[in-house]
Amino acid sequence: MSVGYGFGRLKVNELEAWLERVLVPVEPSQRLAQRLKARLVTLSRAGPASGWVTIGVVLTGVVVAVVWMGLALRTALGILALLGLVQSRRRRAGGAHPEPSSAKRAKGAGV
Repeated sequence: MSVGYGFGRLKVNELEAWLERVLVPVEPSQRLAQRLKARLVTLSRAGPASGWVTIGVVLTGVVVAVVWMGLALRTALGILALLGLVQSRRRRAGGAHPEPSSAKRAKGAGV
């Protein structure tokens, strides 16, 4: 079995032998080891303080709640507006109800 494409194909055992020669384990320098260990240690107050994180989470929650309530109110107002349009069209189509201005004239004339 060959690995690769074209003329430079390697057989699996040739590839393994080449990788054994190239990938030689190396001891890290003392400076590199010290830098890696230093990254693992975190100082208190070095990152964002937990108080600021809490404030950020609370403010984000408040903003999300306000946006959700605004959306809910707009949806409710839209539904009420549609219901009002349907009701007004029913009233216009029925035509049996008297005009409000003529009702006031009839009451005023009788008094």
